[in-house]
Amino acid sequence: MLDLVRLYLKAGDGGNGRVSFFRNRRVLKGGPDGGNGGDGGDIWLEVDDKLNTLQHFSGVKRFTADSGVLGGRANQIGKKGENITLKVPTGTVVWLIDENKTSQTRRERYGLAKKLSRDEADLTKYYLEKEGSAAPVRELDDIDAQARPNFNAYRRAQEEGEAAVYQPIPDGKIVRLAQLNTSQEKLLLAQGGYGGRGNTAFKGPAKTTPLEAEYGSFGEQKLIFLELRLLANVGLVGLPNAGKSSLLARLTQAKPKIANYPFTTLEPNLGVLRLDGERSLVLADIPGLVEGASRGKGLGFTFLRHVQNSKILVFVLSLAEEEVFSTNLTNQEKADLLWQQYQQVRQELIDYNDELNQKTTVIAISKSDLYDQELRQEIEKRFQTVKPIYFISSAAGEGLAEFTQVLWQKFSQK
Repeated sequence: MLDLVRLYLKAGDGGNGRVSFFRNRRVLKGGPDGGNGGDGGDIWLEVDDKLNTLQHFSGVKRFTADSGVLGGRANQIGKKGENITLKVPTGTVVWLIDENKTSQTRRERYGLAKKLSRDEADLTKYYLEKEGSAAPVRELDDIDAQARPNFNAYRRAQEEGEAAVYQPIPDGKIVRLAQLNTSQEKLLLAQGGYGGRGNTAFKGPAKTTPLEAEYGSFGEQKLIFLELRLLANVGLVGLPNAGKSSLLARLTQAKPKIANYPFTTLEPNLGVLRLDGERSLVLADIPGLVEGASRGKGLGFTFLRHVQNSKILVFVLSLAEEEVFSTNLTNQEKADLLWQQYQQVRQELIDYNDELNQKTTVIAISKSDLYDQELRQEIEKRFQTVKPIYFISSAAGEGLAEFTQVLWQKFSQK
C-alpha cells in the first residue's frame, strides 16, 4: 500500500500585462490598449471517498498548473491557467518541506484558509524602451535547490528509484499544513499568480503613451509529503503472528492474509465491526511490531504512524503453541512471556510517539482456546496491575461477544 509520497507543486504564474497601442489604417498612433494578463492556475487537494491509498501518485513527482497568458491587444485579457485538483483518501496529512516566498507569504498570513488578494500580491512594473520589445527578465521566485538536510537522503533515494527508508516526521522540523478527515474536504494547496495590468491601466493626462505594464505575480511552489494515516476507531497492535489478522477476519468481513508465520501482514487492513442496530466500529490490523520498530526495524515507521489516528488500541497477545504446551515452562513463566510481549509493544509505541501512551487501551489474550484454567489464572495474576484483560479465541469464537461490547463502551465514552 502506497501511503507516503513526495510531490513538487507549482501553481501557474500570472500572465504579464501587455504594452501596446491602438493602430489601424486610419489611426497610426492611437492610445494604449494593452490588456491584462490572465491569472495562473491553482492546485487544489480534495478528499475522494473512493480512494484508500496514494497509489495513483506512484511514479508522479511533479504537478504544474498552467500559467496565465500574456494580455492581448485591444484590451483583451489573457486566458486564465487551468486549475489542477489532486484527489486523496480520507486521513491524508500534508507536510511542507520547502516553499517559495510567495507561498510563505500566504501561509504565514492565512494558512491554507484564504487566498491572497490582488492588492496583497507582488505585482511589479516593467518598462520598455519601445513598443514591441519583450518584457525584461526578472528574478524568479523558485524553491531553493538545497532541501532541508534531514530529508536529503530520503529524497535522493526516491529520485534514484531505491527503496527509501522512511524516518518519522517530527513536529518543528517541517510544517504540518493540514489533515483531511472529512468527505469532499477541499484545500487550496498552491495559489496561482495574478495577471499583471496592461499599459492601458497607466495612461493619464501626463502619460498618454505609457511604455509600462505589470509582470504577473508568481504562483506558489511547494515541496510536500502526502502521508496517509488510516482512520480507524480501533487499532490492533501486537507482535508478528499474535492473531491480529484472524481477529479482524472473525469480527469483520475483511479478508487479510492469514498464515502461521511472522510478517504475514505486510500492509494495514481495515474492517468494519457491525454491532446491533446502527452501531459499528472501524478496526485496523496494524502489521506486527518487533523490538526496535520505533527506530525503523522490521516494518517499523512504515506502519507505526497508522496507530496515531486510532481512538482505542487493542494489545493482542498470544503464546506460540510450543510455548503453551511446553513442559519446560511453568505457568508463571508462560504468563511472564505474555507480560514481556505487552511491555515490549507498549514501549515501542511510546518510543515512537509519547502521546500514544495516553490512548484508551484494551488487552486481549488471543488463542485462548489453547489455555487451561490454571494458566488463565496465572495470566490474570500477572496482569493484575492493568486489569481487566480479555481471553478471546478467533477460531472458537470464545469471549468475542463480551470483547466487542467492551470496545463499543470504551469508544462511546471517547
